[in-house]
Amino acid sequence: MSSPHFIVYHRDAAWQYTYRGSIRAPFSTREQAVSAAIEAARETGDPGVEVIVQNPETVEETVWSGRET
Repeated sequence: MSSPHFIVYHRDAAWQYTYRGSIRAPFSTREQAVSAAIEAARETGDPGVEVIVQNPETVEETVWSGRET
């Protein structure tokens, strides 16, 4: 079974993140979107949750994991 994850990405001139089908947007910068996604991920209380940034080149980078706290 895969870990739950928040995906942060750039779309339509804004940054946003998605989690379990819900989209939160817009954010002006990547950093704002990542910070908001990490805060929301921490609130889940799930130690397996991850925040992943999907760059425009479709390269994925895990930027935070619940295992880190």
